[in-house]
Amino acid sequence: MGRPREHHLRGHPVSVSLVIATFNHARFVGEALDSALAQTLRAVEVVVVDDGSTDDTPAVLARYDGRILVIRQPNRGLAAARNAGLAASRGTYVTFLDADDVLMPTKLAEQVAVLERAPAVGWTYCDVLIETMATGTSVKASERFGYGARVLDGWLFPELIHGNFIPAIAPLVRRTALDAAGGFDERLTALEDWDLWLRLSLIAEARYSPAVLVSYRVQPGSMSEDRSRMDRNRFRVLDKLYRTRPAAVEGLGSVGRRIIADTHNWLGKEAYARGDWAEARRRFAASLVTVPWQREAPKLLGLSLVRAGARAWTSERTTGPR
Repeated sequence: MGRPREHHLRGHPVSVSLVIATFNHARFVGEALDSALAQTLRAVEVVVVDDGSTDDTPAVLARYDGRILVIRQPNRGLAAARNAGLAASRGTYVTFLDADDVLMPTKLAEQVAVLERAPAVGWTYCDVLIETMATGTSVKASERFGYGARVLDGWLFPELIHGNFIPAIAPLVRRTALDAAGGFDERLTALEDWDLWLRLSLIAEARYSPAVLVSYRVQPGSMSEDRSRMDRNRFRVLDKLYRTRPAAVEGLGSVGRRIIADTHNWLGKEAYARGDWAEARRRFAASLVTVPWQREAPKLLGLSLVRAGARAWTSERTTGPR
């Protein structure tokens, strides 16, 4: 992502880079931009990545000419768009805003103050108002994810591994910490933010602010409502985490082993469904080795062996012995 350097926008040194990735959000992106440009913190650069929009998004962005940096690219997905914005940005701190969400005016000022007071802290995140547009209902992230009764500060990995409770628009991250953690994984089609927060939580402490500083809007048909896609990416994130940082997961003891076993079981069932018996057997066996006393893996392993044997027998009957 490059080494941070001082950057100026209208005479102000840029302390925060705000990255917006958008694809066919012409109806909403103007309101998101208005909230970004209305921040009480003036030292902000707004970087918008138009990820191949085919609607009126370019015309909407043109109305903000001179106040934002626009990058246009062929459609490559959310993770790639955010990475493109990161590469073009130069702020000491980085935050993200989805094209249909809205910041409160003091969001960046309050979060910069948190990190300025705590130089050893790598990132800070706020509470978020989650609005479901189809029903007109709303709930705080702290209430939805159950951490409102306690402050989640410090090293968040043991909490985050159970699931993402930090929406992508909630944190402000030091660029140095973000560079160390790496960018978004462009192979993921969902939960790329959780994947990054997990890596970040292993190298940097966090500070939580209970103030609601962002409105996160869940639109009908949004990615977060596609449960099969979310589950598939969830277990791929966990599988990658265990492959790349096994000591961190194993360090959680029985909790970590249960997560590893569940991941193997889910990916094994996915392999079974597509007829990849060898991969299914490998996954179920690995799950059984990780948690020997479980009930699910032995049954699944037996099923995969039966199916593989049946296919071999059918092939033998059809083609004859070799």
